[in-house]
Amino acid sequence: MVRADAAQLLPALPSGCVDAVVTDPPWNLGRPYGTTTDRMADDDYVRWLAGILRECARVSRGAVAVCIGTHNAARTDRLLGGSGLRVAGRLCWHREPGCRETVLLAAPPGWVPPAGRLAAAARVLERTPELRRRFGHPVPKPVPVMAALVRLACPPGGLLLDPFVGTGSTLVAARRAGRRSIGLELEERFCRTAVARLATCGVRRAA
Repeated sequence: MVRADAAQLLPALPSGCVDAVVTDPPWNLGRPYGTTTDRMADDDYVRWLAGILRECARVSRGAVAVCIGTHNAARTDRLLGGSGLRVAGRLCWHREPGCRETVLLAAPPGWVPPAGRLAAAARVLERTPELRRRFGHPVPKPVPVMAALVRLACPPGGLLLDPFVGTGSTLVAARRAGRRSIGLELEERFCRTAVARLATCGVRRAA
């Protein structure tokens, strides 16, 4: 777990240093994350997120699973432009009745999802509701949702990166699934929460 700005630290990481990326970046909807802004000019936001995804593609040997939100779904070509990634799958998190959010599975040419994992992830995302305990975060993701993406994107025993850890759901999911993880998060209070959650999470059977 590293307190850092993903846009600044990702370029310093070696190419191909992780097996996968699983992350939930800000959606530019004005959420109260803390000291950082979540309200850029639209074109600036698209350029920023596209730059992040290019770096994710560079550091990952495999897939990049990213919760992009429904309002970003139509921007997939712009967001992946210049990254070398292709769309390997699209998922939909049914966070509450009538509210669905897009999750993009992108990957380098030749990467294919493990047999049955895409369908298994889709089933989990369909039946997992939004978190009610938010840990002080405006939009934390449930561990079962992130665990489904971890198992889809990262091989057993592999190393994954989440450059927008928030309160640590991806890292908890990775530990329980038998994957190693690296997390980046800019907000100090969320870093503390993520570390505390990791310290108390149980390790379950990997799958």
